[in-house]
Amino acid sequence: MHENGSIKISDFGLCKRAGRRHPGGTGTTMYMAPEVASKIVNCYEKSDIWSLGILMLFLLDITPPYYHQFTFATETEKKRYLAEGTFNYEPTREIHAKFKSLIALMFILDPAQRIGLSELKSDLEVLIRAKTIPCCTQDQFSDYYQHTFAPLPHTSRGESIKLDADPKGKSFTYTNGKSVFIRDLQNPSIATEYVGHKAQTTVARFSPSGYYIASGDVQGNIRIWDTVNEEHILKNEIRPISGKMSDIAWDSESKRLIGVGEGKESFGHAFSFDTLSSVGEITGHSKIINSVSIRQQRPFKAVTASDDMTVAFLTGVPFKYVKTIADHTRFVHAVQFSPNGDFFASAAADGKMFLYDGKTGDKIDELTTAENTHTAGIFSIAWSPDSTHILSSSADCTAKIWDVHAKTVVNTFEINSAVNTVDNQQVGNLWSGEHLLTSSLSGEFSYLDKNSGKVSRHIDGHSKAITALAISEENTFFTGSYDGRVFDWKYGAEGDETSAERIDGDGHKNQVTAIASKDNDLLSVAMDDTMRHGSVSDCKFSEKIISTGSLPSSLAVSDNKTTVVATNESVLVYNDQLQKMGELEHPGFTPSAVDISPDGKTVYVGGQDNKVRVYELSSGQLTHVGDLDRNLGNISALAVHPELKLIAVGDSVGKIFVYDTESKEPVIQKWVFHTSRITSLDWSRCGGYLVSGSIDTNVYVWNREVPTKKVVIKNAHVDAVNSVKFLKNTTTLTVVSVGQDAAVRVWDIAF
Repeated sequence: MHENGSIKISDFGLCKRAGRRHPGGTGTTMYMAPEVASKIVNCYEKSDIWSLGILMLFLLDITPPYYHQFTFATETEKKRYLAEGTFNYEPTREIHAKFKSLIALMFILDPAQRIGLSELKSDLEVLIRAKTIPCCTQDQFSDYYQHTFAPLPHTSRGESIKLDADPKGKSFTYTNGKSVFIRDLQNPSIATEYVGHKAQTTVARFSPSGYYIASGDVQGNIRIWDTVNEEHILKNEIRPISGKMSDIAWDSESKRLIGVGEGKESFGHAFSFDTLSSVGEITGHSKIINSVSIRQQRPFKAVTASDDMTVAFLTGVPFKYVKTIADHTRFVHAVQFSPNGDFFASAAADGKMFLYDGKTGDKIDELTTAENTHTAGIFSIAWSPDSTHILSSSADCTAKIWDVHAKTVVNTFEINSAVNTVDNQQVGNLWSGEHLLTSSLSGEFSYLDKNSGKVSRHIDGHSKAITALAISEENTFFTGSYDGRVFDWKYGAEGDETSAERIDGDGHKNQVTAIASKDNDLLSVAMDDTMRHGSVSDCKFSEKIISTGSLPSSLAVSDNKTTVVATNESVLVYNDQLQKMGELEHPGFTPSAVDISPDGKTVYVGGQDNKVRVYELSSGQLTHVGDLDRNLGNISALAVHPELKLIAVGDSVGKIFVYDTESKEPVIQKWVFHTSRITSLDWSRCGGYLVSGSIDTNVYVWNREVPTKKVVIKNAHVDAVNSVKFLKNTTTLTVVSVGQDAAVRVWDIAF
């Protein structure tokens, strides 16, 4: 709409009119692609990409490009301007970096280099799925992010996992949930995350150039994206098979890939990096292919390993089947060419490892006839850079280094030998420069010192969704996850996540639903219908196991260590010795959240009937004294103010009400910007701010004194934010959040 009130439907130079058979030069000349305006070529797809870029920029910036910026005396001057390919327009509003990068690809002068329609569509879909807001405001996209504690890899019993290092040996990559994580090898606390997949990811591989990663998921998709830019722009996407993608291999020129896995019509596909066209056929197997490797020297060769207990040898390019190798007697988990291309090795669930000629595929020998061989299946193998040794990881909870020429075991690493459990089975590894890593079924990384023959470092953490969070006074925080594990994190200035330590002892057997910490006491409740007590200083659960009788959903502790637990059938009250003082049994509603005042005299119980019941607590007895009933959804989170007579109440429809606990009336009703269930609420130590998390993936920080002021962190976690807390011992507003993506994130908030 112009200042005079007239309205124009903008086409911005799009070439084809609806209903016309032939394209024509429609639209405003200034907004046409340079090659069209100067009549170098007629209209075609890449020309419309330019005009779509103009349209996108207008929608993001509100003001049309060039508006009030340029004055042309004649149409010829406009055409000359466009023919020169000049485009230096600066938007008047701040536009998110991801959209800026994408639009820049639409304004490349050479049409041949301009982004194509399929690539544009894929990149837009990524931004839409990630719920990225294109236009920035201070409270939407800013520098609040401080650190990510990355999760461990996702693992499944009986299956290997794929770890891969970049060619420079600086970082490594793996998958968890719908994300791909890249971590620094020297300092694993440095981590980045790629979130472009719709489905659970299964494998990620660096290209030999190091500029791209190809990642696959359970739906058979392979996405190829750049590693250089923070935006991780998508280069190409293909779905070569219909089922789970198990492994991906690049050739040495970064031009061709092979993806393998579980499909209906085929178990693998070879294709070109640029055009996605086929570069051969992957055949020779009757069941899922678990592993693939391409010889990095010409003439190219490829090998694949399958659940049909065979290895297939292929020549290329184009890749074609040559022969089947049937030396194994159980599932073959891994195949790998040596870096110099002279050999390849295979390893299987039968505990055997064979060595073959890299050019002919002929068997040279079996390595596992040596002494001190593995006593269980081998899941993963990795070659040393000089092609003389192999690192193997096995279900016998050990990793071994083999001398290929001598056919002997050089080192044996016993991983957590004191606790030889299923969780310590070694299911993945890598060898990059001086770094040797192996990963267990629990996801834990072990750094191996090949000189001493010992484990030099452990990297622990969560591999499943984190469902509970608690903060101590000393900026130690505790997290509990879907699989029942509880960890103690020592957060420092550098955020070194290697200080993560699992709470030992008799822990939970199911999802942890809530955690609370007071002084040296740690309390947790879980879906195993129990409450556990642990010592913060000892980092260990005590032998005391308290039955809650039914499913616990919420937990709160007062300053005098009175503990209240809400279950789906009752509300339980315990004293500072964890002896039950009282119980509100079958209250007539389903409790869903609970909190207690700092002095331990008032208990608030949220229910699935949209109400919060207020109880006075005396000698273990709960006396109902009123209701807070303005919320419109099931009560899902409560937070009592640390000093004032206020309580924040979050519900299942994303609304937060702050009530005066004396009048029982809401004093703040404007915090309504979440779009789904509130999962967590927490007041800052000063009481001036409230942080909220939701399954809408967002984190909000609200200003109590100025309720209209807020900070929003969009897409803080993939799928959902499960809990948020303020760090207590800090001079800044520092928020810790945990989510469905199994990651822990730290944010520094500034209004």
